[in-house]
Amino acid sequence: MELYQWQKRCLSAWEKNGRRGIVNVVTGAGKTVLALEAWKRLRSLYPELRLRIVVPTIPLANQWKQAILRAAETEEERPGLFGGDRRDRPDRRVMIYIINSARETLSGHIKKELALHHPLFLVGDECHHYQSRENRKIFRFAEEETDVPDGLYFCMGLSATPFDTADDVFLRRVLGREVFRYGFDQGVEEGIISPFFLCSVSVSFLGKESMQYAELSEKISVLLARIYKIYPSLKGLPEADFMRALSAIAKKADMDPSEPAVAFLLLTYRRKEISVLAECRTRCCRELLKRLDPSDRVLIFCERIEQAEAVCRNISRFGPGRCGLYHSGMTKEARKRVMDAFRENSIRILVSCRCLDEGIDVPDANIGIVISSSAVPRQRIQRLGRVIRRRDGKDAACLYYLYVREASDDAAYLSGLENCEAFDLRYYSAEEVFSADIYEYAGRELLRRAEEKGVSREYLKELRRCLADGLPRADCLLPDKLQNEKVQKAESSHEKNYWRVMRKMGGLVREGKEGC
Repeated sequence: MELYQWQKRCLSAWEKNGRRGIVNVVTGAGKTVLALEAWKRLRSLYPELRLRIVVPTIPLANQWKQAILRAAETEEERPGLFGGDRRDRPDRRVMIYIINSARETLSGHIKKELALHHPLFLVGDECHHYQSRENRKIFRFAEEETDVPDGLYFCMGLSATPFDTADDVFLRRVLGREVFRYGFDQGVEEGIISPFFLCSVSVSFLGKESMQYAELSEKISVLLARIYKIYPSLKGLPEADFMRALSAIAKKADMDPSEPAVAFLLLTYRRKEISVLAECRTRCCRELLKRLDPSDRVLIFCERIEQAEAVCRNISRFGPGRCGLYHSGMTKEARKRVMDAFRENSIRILVSCRCLDEGIDVPDANIGIVISSSAVPRQRIQRLGRVIRRRDGKDAACLYYLYVREASDDAAYLSGLENCEAFDLRYYSAEEVFSADIYEYAGRELLRRAEEKGVSREYLKELRRCLADGLPRADCLLPDKLQNEKVQKAESSHEKNYWRVMRKMGGLVREGKEGC
């Protein structure tokens, strides 16, 4: 398989670093191919090479297995699995370990291979998972340099998420420093990943939810003033540091609710529950789906299983048989059936929780809707990564991020993507309508120009219909070339008109953004 230029540059940097290091590359760009090419090069230098791969989930293990089978040159290189319900012999040339089993076994297996002077290549996929106290057991063999013979141990850490915490120091020690970084902007510019847009959608609490949220916020404010009096050193701390310090205090108090720190954490959790599970999020998602193109393949991300199940039921009422559910509470067989159905296009909407955040290859999805999300950047990046993989016929991807206006939600989904095309929507539950200031401004300007030309009433009616269709979509932001192709391929006069209008709106919307 022909390598991308970034993969060639990355391998060169990795080899210069002694064939050790962490590779931080955007999801969908080809990290698996990169690691298998590194294996191929090492194999040519060390015929007795052992390959050991660590993954966080069973689905990821299966994806690696299929990729290795395609790349293997001999029967000896057929991969074994260690984890789940499989315990293949650990002395095989190629082994894939699932993290739960790797904690207690992999280090001992690697020590044995190195003691036999077998060169070994360790790949840590989604390696940001391996820095917790429990997961560090995987690397006990490498905790001291004297345990690893020179010229026998090579490694590569793979991740699509940032390394910016104190715990990352451990990963650098056992896997090597970060040797290469390849981000969203580079991936789009070089055509490796699909062009994408981000859309923030603000929603508003329904009556009862708003009252509950306001009452809890008032109690939290009172408690916060009390906490600052008891623990003045907490005042002025950044939010993340404040919450960590408060959690430590609560732990020392054995989570006694009479302790103000504990009471504060419980109240903030209850308030977060109201925001995460707010009915307005589900309603907005349902209405958004009604307005998207019927050919869109959609992934919907929730934070809780109960929310995902409610969303799936809600969607199924207006699209029977076209929506599937995927979460960790389902059996392995049930998850496989629904994923196969999505890949075969017998369903076009897949509702999930965190188990779909990373690792699962769903290249056909072009729309993501984040109904609720944690504030963890790694989770958010992984969710964006689920919809930006390239596939034939995929023009662009769009990720919708829903947040509650009255809550403490962050209106910005991801920092560091300021150059990405983005737009903002508001959803009004009572009227079931969307609004977007810049788009509506551009639409009024287009209508004004049409009226000045004295066009017919039928023309204006069709123009308004096209503008209404395009309001909640990112179609006006597509490059002119793609919009022109859409015009040429249109199968109906309305579809042709729609793409002509979106082409005109694109310029007006960008002009409006520049003027803001």
